[in-house]
Amino acid sequence: MATTTTTTTTTTRIDRVAASSSRAASRRRSSTSTPKSATARSRTTVRRATTSDDDVADDASTSERARVERWRARARTMRAKILKGYLARLGARSDDCLEKDELVDRLAETWMTKCENFAITVPLRQLGNIGGNPRSGYALVTLDVGGDIGLCDFVIDTGATTALITPKALDMLDKDQVKEGAAVRGLTGTGETLRQKVSISEVRLGSKEFVLDAVVTDLTAVGLPATIGGLLGLDWLGNFEVEFDFEQSVITFWPPGSVKNGAVAVEDLVRVRLNQHPVGLKTVRCSLNGAELDAIVDMGSFFSVVNWMASTTAGIGPDSDKVKRGGLQVTGVDGKSMAMAMAPYDLRVLGDGEEDLTSTYQGMCCIGDLPAFAALGASVSPFMALGLDVIGRGRMVFNAKDNAMYLSKGDVTYGV
Repeated sequence: MATTTTTTTTTTRIDRVAASSSRAASRRRSSTSTPKSATARSRTTVRRATTSDDDVADDASTSERARVERWRARARTMRAKILKGYLARLGARSDDCLEKDELVDRLAETWMTKCENFAITVPLRQLGNIGGNPRSGYALVTLDVGGDIGLCDFVIDTGATTALITPKALDMLDKDQVKEGAAVRGLTGTGETLRQKVSISEVRLGSKEFVLDAVVTDLTAVGLPATIGGLLGLDWLGNFEVEFDFEQSVITFWPPGSVKNGAVAVEDLVRVRLNQHPVGLKTVRCSLNGAELDAIVDMGSFFSVVNWMASTTAGIGPDSDKVKRGGLQVTGVDGKSMAMAMAPYDLRVLGDGEEDLTSTYQGMCCIGDLPAFAALGASVSPFMALGLDVIGRGRMVFNAKDNAMYLSKGDVTYGV
């Protein structure tokens, strides 16, 4: 009986929105009543305008119902104890909810007001075919940086400790937007960098405005198009819990706490612990042909790369007939390039959970002693960079603040 009452009450609240819109439309009809002297054409115009107002109100009401129902449907899949736990984390009451349906309605409403309303959802575009690289590709997000440049694409790069902006993009900004800072050291896939730091105000992502702290770096050497304004590294990504949907081509920047509060669905994903390297990058535990090693999480790399020590430990040394040479070249921001060899491995990204979950991939992987590995102190130990060929598939959630990454389950062929 209480369930029926709760459902009816919630539905009535939503219906009131539509009813209110309908009454408003009626008042508009009354205030625009056609005078007797009006022509047939003017009467037709009034009717069309009135119909349009009604359609807008109906569309808004239908959209709101669908939005509420999506959150209810998610909440209904959970036990009452779980619902109460999420409500407690969100600072909402549950002691006055006597039935599960009441908890479902309360949590759905709380998710919308405290999580979804602060999330930013934008199209996920990927940039491929860079420098002869056939794969697709880097994850792009468009920022409104103002100035003469306006909308500008940035590459999301979890393998960079700081955000980067190109000199060209910086020159097109309004001078009062930019505040110069001291030179700083950063780390990209090809080694350490020392560049000028700037703070850029009035930068917008969707409807949200923020200050972008970035390091000025010329990226033309890595083959990125001149239209790319820079990279967004871990310092910027740490402001959000980022959900990448590579199949639907959508990226959502959720407010902190959205995963713990249940607003972001991660039940069907593998939770992988992120470890903090002393230089600031995030690493995960992997196994290569059964041999465990650390790997940096690098969305700024198309391919996963292992150093020669890791490959040798996995049973594939430089003289192995499984090694293929001369396939790829890697170029860093300093313009220096190095040749990559390739070999097949069984690569497992080790999950963090009671069931010891893992994501498994099989295919070719690049081999090379990247300068970044030496900068990370891994020149004499097995190490690798985990690239987009592994993590850029299905749906992935990257939560730098809470040191967790969630990957799609299953065995997937990866590599070159």
